Amino acid sequence: MLALAAALFGHPTHTASAPAPASTAPGRTAAPLPFTWSIGSQLWEGGCGHTYLVDRAPRAVAPPPVTADSGAWAGTHGAVHGGEALMRITVQGRSPSDAVVLHALHVRVVDRAAPLPWNAYRMDNGCGGAVTPRHFAVDLDLPRPLARPVDGLDASGAEVRKIPAVSFPYKVTSSDPEELLVSARTAGCDCRWYLELEWSAGGRTGTVRITDGGKPFRTSGIRGRPTYVHDSAEGRWITDSDSGETG
Repeated sequence: MLALAAALFGHPTHTASAPAPASTAPGRTAAPLPFTWSIGSQLWEGGCGHTYLVDRAPRAVAPPPVTADSGAWAGTHGAVHGGEALMRITVQGRSPSDAVVLHALHVRVVDRAAPLPWNAYRMDNGCGGAVTPRHFAVDLDLPRPLARPVDGLDASGAEVRKIPAVSFPYKVTSSDPEELLVSARTAGCDCRWYLELEWSAGGRTGTVRITDGGKPFRTSGIRGRPTYVHDSAEGRWITDSDSGETG
């Protein structure tokens, strides 16, 4: 499934800024977007909970990095998000007074293949968080994924509380940005996908394609794959069943 949450998600991330593309119309000069956006494509749940698929034996895989270095670690190992990918889209208007309305976020799956037959490496070994406010669930395994608003949870305080589902539209200005937390999940495919954000402002309308540096995002199922966690005391990867952790 894919989940979208509009909320601050205060974990360090590897963030790749995306230049604002131009809106175009036949026979007209391209005009700049009335907003900017950036993507952080290597978030970990709770700042530490994540799984990568890597086509390497445990002895050839470096220890888990700190979250801020997750992008470099994943790139060096050719890693693919395993089971779930978390990312954050930050959208900010260019004007303090003229609001941009964000109408919808669409999911476009461009390729489906069998889940990768690679080893799964957990970055957490028991760590995790539960902050999923205002999110929209989408099943990437369906032929035509559609976003639907569902209740979320806020664990930022002493107690976990339910956040009622909130749907589009949202408004953004230069002084009032919005952060959209996207969680893409799959059990049955090696999925390549991207997002499309619909917007309107000042009589203009458009759609922005959200990608991972110009390439589709990629998420692969991990069911039945050998899973490893890192034993920091011994300085090596061990099988999940040997770690004493459950879940």
